[in-house]
Amino acid sequence: MKEKYLRFIIYFVGAICLYAFLAVRIFPLMNSVLSEKMDRETRDFNKYGDLYYYNCITHFKQDFPPPLRKYRLSEKNPELNEADILTFGDSFFDFSFQTTFPERLSDTLNQKVYSFITQDPTQSNPFCILNHGTYKKRTVQKYVIFETIERNIPVKFSTGFDIHCMNVKSKRRIHDEVRNFIFKENSETVYALLLKRGRFVHHLYSFFATMRFDLCGYISPLTSKYKLENDPWLFYEKEYGNEPGGFYYQYSDKELNTFADNILRLSRDIKSAYNLDLIFMPVPNKYTVYHTMINNDRYNNFLPRLYAELDKRGVIYINLYKEYKSANDTFYYGTDTHWNKKGIDKALQLVLEKMHSANDLASLEPYSIFKGN
Repeated sequence: MKEKYLRFIIYFVGAICLYAFLAVRIFPLMNSVLSEKMDRETRDFNKYGDLYYYNCITHFKQDFPPPLRKYRLSEKNPELNEADILTFGDSFFDFSFQTTFPERLSDTLNQKVYSFITQDPTQSNPFCILNHGTYKKRTVQKYVIFETIERNIPVKFSTGFDIHCMNVKSKRRIHDEVRNFIFKENSETVYALLLKRGRFVHHLYSFFATMRFDLCGYISPLTSKYKLENDPWLFYEKEYGNEPGGFYYQYSDKELNTFADNILRLSRDIKSAYNLDLIFMPVPNKYTVYHTMINNDRYNNFLPRLYAELDKRGVIYINLYKEYKSANDTFYYGTDTHWNKKGIDKALQLVLEKMHSANDLASLEPYSIFKGN
């Protein structure tokens, strides 16, 4: 009798392990056992702020507005060669709790605005998209808006973008497909997701995470800076860390010059190759703007120093840091890394002002110092 029960337990555990093995490789199987379903198009959670999902502590669990369909996935996003304005950005241009910046820009100007989004800063080279899409150089002036969160500037601009990049996906052999299925990349992350967000374990996980926080003050290192008084606020480790991109990292003059030179080269190259005028829009880290909620630590002054170098080089940029820091409004969500509607409103206002100041655009000539090189 004991052997029968033991065999049953072994089969049961084996079935769970097999299902978990397949679930991390087959999205519908994984989604079916999650307590909150992931978006089928974007493969992310969108019911609460993204920072809540790092710790699952109920004190930081706030309902967000119902998500809208992402502009880049809709029929409103035009083909590359049909666009009047091009935008390249990260998740700030793709945040779906309100109408996104590219869609707002399109509606405001009644023009076709192309949106390309990547959350991987190493895949942000716009030439890979323009060259692969055989974008046609125009004789009329067109704008390209390049948005990036502050913490990703060191990754994107430590080296210059390859102007000859072609976004060509190589065909994988059957052998490679099988190997990738068995040894799936990032499978450990997905297994952890199942343990934290699984239908039968999530509430238990959240209960113990909350109890551990209440009794011991423990919270995930990814969100270890927070505020609970009044409305809860969480901050992301990559924004307040000591690594490049973080609030406490001390940039050398050499690093600042490298970033500014490579932003200038992007402006020059994209103008030369495609007659596109670059508007560079670095979005301040949330911690950069609102760290005073929890401390009076001194900012490393990264963005103002970068702005000064861009001014020297005649690069057109949007100074969101000054506007966000000096305003009484709140431009970010408390439990999410992204801006709210007021944040987009201000960014849109500044971009429109910059685009309409034709004299400024005509006089800067951001690629002029490279002429003759």
